[in-house]
Amino acid sequence: MPTRRRSAPAAALALLCALTALTGCTSAAETVEPPPTLEWPEALALGADTPDPFWVVWTAVAEQGDAAVDALQPSIDELGAAGYTVEAWDPSCQSGAEEQLAALTGFTDVVAVGVPFASEQDAGVFDTLFEGSVVSVTPGAYTCAS
Repeated sequence: MPTRRRSAPAAALALLCALTALTGCTSAAETVEPPPTLEWPEALALGADTPDPFWVVWTAVAEQGDAAVDALQPSIDELGAAGYTVEAWDPSCQSGAEEQLAALTGFTDVVAVGVPFASEQDAGVFDTLFEGSVVSVTPGAYTCAS
């Protein structure tokens, strides 16, 4: 029995039909919405009304001491350029943060620059938009007096 060979255009048409069936059809009139533009999230002002938990994006960590200010200043300046007013603070003000940062860096008396956020989503958006370095993102409860 002789076998019939399909022509190349017929094979291409069959493949196109199969792919269209698998992926669905879209007409030229349909438009695909672009993803929403991310906006810089608002940082928290830590105090008595700090949500539990809150998230901190830590951008720099140093050993407590005279050289800490110089080591952390570039990160403070980067965050200032992005519109955030920050300063170095003790990560022990967030439960679990000091331990995590110490484990990551090997420092025993940690001081760090971090931006606090009310939600994990806000911290993630900041982490996505911020072009500077990020050491860690930590969740936890506020543990310092206001």
